[in-house]
Amino acid sequence: MKPARSLFPLLALLCILSTGSLRAQEKDAVIEGLPAYGQDKPLQLPHVVEKKLPNGLSLWLIERKGLPLVSMYLAVRGGAALDPENRRGLSDILSATLNAGTQKRSSRQIAEELQALGADMNLGVGKDISYIGLDGLSSGADKLVEILADTARHASFPEDEVRLAIENELQSIIASRSQPSYDLNQVFFRQLFGEHPYAFVNPRPEVIKQISRDDLLQAYRQRFQPDRAILVMVGDLSTTEMETLAIRHLGDWKTTAARPADIAPAPTGTEQAVLLVDRPHSVQSTIYVGRPMPAANNPDQFALEVTNTIFGGAFGSRLTMNIREDKGYTYTPHASVTEWARGGLFKVSAAVRNEVTAATLVEIFYELDRLATTLPENEELSRAQRYLKGRFLLANETSASLAATLANYWIDGKTPKDLARYVPEIQKVSRKDVRAMGRKYLSSRQQAVAVSGDAKIIRDQLSLFGEVKLSTPQ
Repeated sequence: MKPARSLFPLLALLCILSTGSLRAQEKDAVIEGLPAYGQDKPLQLPHVVEKKLPNGLSLWLIERKGLPLVSMYLAVRGGAALDPENRRGLSDILSATLNAGTQKRSSRQIAEELQALGADMNLGVGKDISYIGLDGLSSGADKLVEILADTARHASFPEDEVRLAIENELQSIIASRSQPSYDLNQVFFRQLFGEHPYAFVNPRPEVIKQISRDDLLQAYRQRFQPDRAILVMVGDLSTTEMETLAIRHLGDWKTTAARPADIAPAPTGTEQAVLLVDRPHSVQSTIYVGRPMPAANNPDQFALEVTNTIFGGAFGSRLTMNIREDKGYTYTPHASVTEWARGGLFKVSAAVRNEVTAATLVEIFYELDRLATTLPENEELSRAQRYLKGRFLLANETSASLAATLANYWIDGKTPKDLARYVPEIQKVSRKDVRAMGRKYLSSRQQAVAVSGDAKIIRDQLSLFGEVKLSTPQ
């Protein structure tokens, strides 16, 4: 067997091949003739009243006048990462059937009561969270909290509703398998997270078919317990009224099952690899580059957000300007840093023409290493900071979005005070901080590569970066 080549090209080669993109980035980003940016608007921070009921239920309450609306999220610790190994995908069925009926309400009755109150219910699950959200008129808050509590405490999971949810999930899997990202995600996450529960992304049909009502009840009782839950309420009620409603409908909620085991910390690094998922006759290659990252609430979180925004997390980022605007290799390149309670993920994605697969990887590696070796321009840094601050303010403008943010904060071990930290901490990030994040986390030699495409066409291109491993989803 031939000796493996270096996984990534030398930085010198990258610079030679990428001088065009460097020149593009050196252009003055300020457009002449436009007025200067206005002053940042002051952040109007809500006053969050924190309470804890005797049964362990946490309450974060915010009075917000102006519109006669109220939003509430009841979130519990435990999501897809808690699914038993032989029942991966259980959380998706749990989320789909949580409002399918309770001991005293059918799914139709729940829907009709919510409609009469001008309210909507949304259910969701993540790797570390399961939640029930309700938005409606504040005049119906008492009934809304009653429905929320009934769903969180007395869901019945009717057999016919469970069968329907399973059939819908099976159909969703069939549809998803037509997309290149389906198998690629599975290979990529397995490379990064190994046997850790965060590696799970795709449920298997044969496993979904085995999920029973008893499985759902067991998971529901383990997760939905008051000392594992928080109720966030935001809206046109006094916090005293909110607390009274919580006590009335959730104060006698008791723990009824053993606590699930804690999730271990996820890996924080990965081995270099070039993985190929064969997709015969595909005219495009779908490229993923990335690595595991620290868990939520880590000391580098704000500097990482700014660094990723400069690299590929916004439309005007270096990666977009390079491989979309300058080279024309792809339409939608993107990079993200995702944080969960027990780990995180850095991921670069791009779908490109087969013939430029290797060239695209060269440019991705170049931009990653440029972060680690050079300082960003002042305007480049300030543009990323303005973008993040503005996005944060807009993302938390409504009562529903603010309640969702706070529920996720609690799951990740944050506090309401972290709302006030975000904008000042983003503004404090310096050019040297960006370079330090590039060196610490984003250099090309710290990344794994996974590509989905026609192996006959792209395998030789990928071999330029090291030994190519043909991978199949498990």
